[in-house]
Amino acid sequence: MRITGLATGLDMDEIIKNSMKPYRIKIDKKGQDKEILEIKQKLYREVIKDSREFYNKYFDVASSNSLLLSKNWSSVQFTSSNDSLVSVTGSGDARVDNYKVSGTVAKANKVEYSGSIENGEKILINGVEFTLTGETERERATNLNNALKEAGINVSVKYTDFIESNTGKDNKSGFVFESKVLGKDSGFTVGGKFSHIGIKNNWEKATAATITGFKSNDFKIDGDNVISLMIGEEKKEITINGEKIKNEDGTVDNEKLIKELNNELKSHKLSAEINDDGDITFTSTVLGKDNIVNPELSINDNLGTFTEGKNEVKASTTVELSNMSNKKLVLDNVLIDLSKAEGNIDDYINKVLKEQGKNVVASLSNDGKNLILTSKLSGEDTKVDVSILEVEGAIAKGGVDANLTITNSNGGKYVHTGISNNVTLDGVNFKFNGDITGDAISITGKQDVTEIKDNLVKFFNDYNILVEKINKLTTEKRNRDFTPLTEDQKKEMSEDEIKLWNEKVEKGQLSRDMDLTRINNSLKQAMRTFVDGTGGLNLEKIGISPVADYAGTKNGTFTIDENKLTKALEENSEEIMNMFIKNTPKNDELTYSKKYSQTGIMQRLKTTLYDEFMTVTASLMKKAGFEGTSMSYNNDITRSIEKYEQKMSDMEKDFSRREQALYTKYANLETMMNKYNSQQSYLMQQLGLG
Repeated sequence: MRITGLATGLDMDEIIKNSMKPYRIKIDKKGQDKEILEIKQKLYREVIKDSREFYNKYFDVASSNSLLLSKNWSSVQFTSSNDSLVSVTGSGDARVDNYKVSGTVAKANKVEYSGSIENGEKILINGVEFTLTGETERERATNLNNALKEAGINVSVKYTDFIESNTGKDNKSGFVFESKVLGKDSGFTVGGKFSHIGIKNNWEKATAATITGFKSNDFKIDGDNVISLMIGEEKKEITINGEKIKNEDGTVDNEKLIKELNNELKSHKLSAEINDDGDITFTSTVLGKDNIVNPELSINDNLGTFTEGKNEVKASTTVELSNMSNKKLVLDNVLIDLSKAEGNIDDYINKVLKEQGKNVVASLSNDGKNLILTSKLSGEDTKVDVSILEVEGAIAKGGVDANLTITNSNGGKYVHTGISNNVTLDGVNFKFNGDITGDAISITGKQDVTEIKDNLVKFFNDYNILVEKINKLTTEKRNRDFTPLTEDQKKEMSEDEIKLWNEKVEKGQLSRDMDLTRINNSLKQAMRTFVDGTGGLNLEKIGISPVADYAGTKNGTFTIDENKLTKALEENSEEIMNMFIKNTPKNDELTYSKKYSQTGIMQRLKTTLYDEFMTVTASLMKKAGFEGTSMSYNNDITRSIEKYEQKMSDMEKDFSRREQALYTKYANLETMMNKYNSQQSYLMQQLGLG
């Protein structure tokens, strides 16, 4: 605490405060400028936040509610007379119709094992041995499921207290093994004895063609070197001047030579290497035997030696067909019962492998005597194991293919067969949950556009809110009489007064902002440009009309006549859907404007919103950043704020230094005045005046 002015009678604090006021005003001005940037960043980030939420709500196709998904434009609702057996949903392509459904669903093969399998016991499934672990039966079943999944065997297992037994005995518990793939051919076996068959061929990687027979000293340093090669039927010549590859000692510089060769030959799919002995090897940059023909490469008329590359050889196993007649074999951990094969055996095997999702393909040898089983994968670890079931264990049974008949109101029939209990016809998805053994189930379709209409109303309401916000930010005029409050000013105001003042400061800070104006114009253009190929539809024809407020905050917003929209959806829902979500044409010959005119309104909006708000390269993201992204601190405004803070810190230090200098100066004055007062007092005493 300073006590000043005792000698001089001056209020030193007030004098120094007034003296430093110009410097404090400069610091406060920097603080106000910084706060203006913080306000702008806050306003930008609010727009980014609202726009990202709008995008995620309506345009993110990962969201089940996205309006870009055709299923959310279904104007037909279907009801089933028995939802527990058949459930039906319509997409945007669905039409009103009634259906009758009958038949049986696809079922999985399974094996029931009553009793317990103890901890540590081993079990064989499709020839693969597993050791059961776990303290309880259910824990062992869970662990075995994980092991089966890791082994790539499409079989699940559960422990149940309700084994379906034909013995007539109640209270049977045990393990149920069931194929994860439905259908009659999705077999497997528990237990049994297998023997490996066939001749294996290991995977061989593809190699590159090479051209050898050259040395680095084949190149001259005192003239041009000519490399000649055939590209197709055309002869190419490449010239390398000796000065470019010469060492200071007058010999060939191998590093310079390699650089020149690779620069010249890379466009011809060749690369060059030179070993320590100066031998040059040219190598094809593409692998395989068939990807490059002998280019007849020569250097200064010396022809090289061409060695062709080798194609990749996939891992395979060859089995004699005579050893496989009506047998059960295990291929890539899949049990295949060849006694069920109809037609060509390789076609049947491929059918089963495809259903099981396996990367092996079967084919017959040219003489038709052998079956060749080839892996689709590459790598040293790939192999194709084939085993024959010699002694049967418990063979899974009960699997059947679906056989369902769907009849529409015109008498048209579709018979669905195979391993799936799901089928989509004319935009209508049928999901079958059980056999229909009695009367056919009735599916009734009716027009109902309420949900689509409601979704569109919500969409335009949210769109209007976003556009109004951007309009307000870009059209509000800034009142420059209101600047951010200093700390001293805040001390003289109430909280409500500060709040009102700050609101006036924020107003107009983004007036005529170029980025927001550009984005706003893009959104409005997306809405008002006609979409070609939608039968002449536009927003106004379906009851969505622009607000006549060309200078206000509602410029670019819309009102909705819900009755008119409902009627339009009932009459032409598919064309309306296309008007909104039609994809951009892929034809590269079309101009940008032509592609734009053929793109749906929501697809246009999605592109604008994604480019302007969802990517870190967007101009607003670079300018203001957004919380939770890599641009949160790495943006222009944040960097400017940091510079202001550093400048203010430096100015505060300078302020303190100047202030301390003044206090020192006035302290010296106090000292001098004390001496003067002492001398005056002494003289007065000596003169008898004291």
